[in-house]
Amino acid sequence: MAGQAFLITGASGGIGGALARRLVARGDSVVLLSRNSAAIDALADSLGPAAIALDGDAGREDDLGRAVSLGLETHGRIDGLAHCVGSIHLKPLHTTTPDEFTRAIHVNVTTAFLACRAILPELRKARSGSIVLISTVAAQQGLNHHEVIAAAKGALEAMVRSAAITHARWNVRFNCVAPGMTETPLTVPLLQSEPNRKFSEAIHPLGRLGRPEDIAAAIAFLLGEDSSWITGQVLGVDGGLAAGVAPPRVTVG
Repeated sequence: MAGQAFLITGASGGIGGALARRLVARGDSVVLLSRNSAAIDALADSLGPAAIALDGDAGREDDLGRAVSLGLETHGRIDGLAHCVGSIHLKPLHTTTPDEFTRAIHVNVTTAFLACRAILPELRKARSGSIVLISTVAAQQGLNHHEVIAAAKGALEAMVRSAAITHARWNVRFNCVAPGMTETPLTVPLLQSEPNRKFSEAIHPLGRLGRPEDIAAAIAFLLGEDSSWITGQVLGVDGGLAAGVAPPRVTVG
C-alpha cells in the first residue's frame, strides 16, 4: 500500500537518509527527526513536499511528541517508525567506564523505548502500524570488543519480541534489522585504516562491507505492507556474518 507516512529518527545518518530517499521514491511521506538540523533540512529540500524536517532529540519525549504531531498535521497520518538512532562502542568490558556503559544504553535502548512510546498511541488507535529498530550482528555473533554494544542491541531485540506479542491485537508490528559493518559516517573512524577495512571485508562471507542502501531496503520492506505477516523478527543484513566468520579466501584452479 503506497502513500503511507513514517517517522524516521536519526534521519541525518547514512541509513536514515538512505531510507528516507527510498520511502519517498516509492510514494511514501516522511518526517525526519535529528539534532543535525542542517543535514535534515538539506535532505528534506532534496525530497520535496513528501518530506518534512524537525530539529529534535530522540532522547526527549517532547521532541518525539512534536514529531508524531507534525506527521499527523502535515501528512494526515502516521503509519510507523524507523528508529535509526544508535552508537558504536568498541571497547572491552574491563576498560569501559560505568558512564560509557550508561551512555551506550541511553543512546541505543532508551531512545528506542521513548520513540516507540511516543508513536504507539496513534498506531494502536489506527489498529495498524509497523515499527523497525536497528540492532547489530554482534548481538548474536560473538565479536571481539563488542560487549557493550552487544548488550545494548541485545536488549532492543528482546524488547522487539515482547512488544510484537503485546501489540499484535492492534495489528502493530515490531521488527529489527541487524546489520554487519556498514559504511556510514558513524563507522568512518573504524574504516580509515586500510588494514581495518580489509579485515572487516574479509570476515563477512560475501566479501564486502554493507552500504546504507542495503539496510534501508530491509527496513523499507519491514515498514511496508509486503511484510504484513511478519512481526517479532530480527532480520540479519550482514553479508552472512551471523552465520559465521568467513574463512580465508583462496584461489582455486
